[in-house]
Amino acid sequence: MEIWLNCTNSDYDEIPKEVDCILTKKFSNLKTQNIVINENSILEKNGKSIGVMVNISTQKEQNEALSLIGSVNWILIKCENWKMIPCENLIAAAESSGTKLAAIVENELEVPAIAFALERGIDALVVNKDILEVAIITKLQRLENTESGLPINRNSSSLNLELAKIKEISSQGIGDRVCIDTTSFLNIGEGMLCGSFAKSLALIHAETIKSEFVPTRPFRVNAGGIHSYIMMGDLSTSYLSELKSGDEVLIVNENGKSRIATIGRIKLERRPLIKIKWITKEGNEGDVILQQAETVRLIGTDLKPVSITNVVKNMDIFVLNSIPSRHIGTPIRAFCQEY
Repeated sequence: MEIWLNCTNSDYDEIPKEVDCILTKKFSNLKTQNIVINENSILEKNGKSIGVMVNISTQKEQNEALSLIGSVNWILIKCENWKMIPCENLIAAAESSGTKLAAIVENELEVPAIAFALERGIDALVVNKDILEVAIITKLQRLENTESGLPINRNSSSLNLELAKIKEISSQGIGDRVCIDTTSFLNIGEGMLCGSFAKSLALIHAETIKSEFVPTRPFRVNAGGIHSYIMMGDLSTSYLSELKSGDEVLIVNENGKSRIATIGRIKLERRPLIKIKWITKEGNEGDVILQQAETVRLIGTDLKPVSITNVVKNMDIFVLNSIPSRHIGTPIRAFCQEY
């Protein structure tokens, strides 16, 4: 994490060595690296544009900042009222994007909060001299807590599904469940990734299997309880209760190949529910709560759909194990435990 000294309203003759850059409205002759904000809120370094400053006081302004992620090197955030939530939202969205975030902080109580937001924190604190000492101490604390992590890949069109062993099957009484009807035909072997915990999602098969008792619905996945996560088209997660017509969900087949489909309708009904709990060979546990019906299917070891009314303990099913921590559906490297 860098420390930028905010010199936009003050001039300093001497800059402490702990300061990485000074933020100014005009170039200075000080030895410390200058970052200049021009009249169009563009950030310039050595005469070259490196990013943009965005004032955030409304959702529209937050969305503007989010739209810049991945297209600029730096986004400088100045929040008026709400500070923590916009910072967290941008930090989560910028994960592994190549865009770094700087935040203007004017209160010493906000320094550690923003520096450690979502554990990952901001990339640069922009402070005035009055709270510079707090920023320096916080930077040292960040260095002590830095842990390396693998980059998060949001662009894969093929997912690594894994086998998990069913360890428990139990009735969950009556509850609200969601059927997702897409505007695309789904094929045998395809379904959606859903589950109670973001870290491990089961592949729920589409209603494409013919039966003498009920017609097929080759556009539908009976996805489970409204609390469940579902993998979206951009590899974020949403709760089933949040879905609406026009949202894009990820369609995955038994081999892990994926594509995107658009939701045409959500069908919410109260039905008997059953919980399927599993564990992988690495010890990752997960579960999914589904309607207790023959037309609801998982994918077994032979890559064929198996009705949840026929699954038994110790049977293997295919799941996707994911990064366990997410912020509003976006994967982040931070501690999170769901159970």
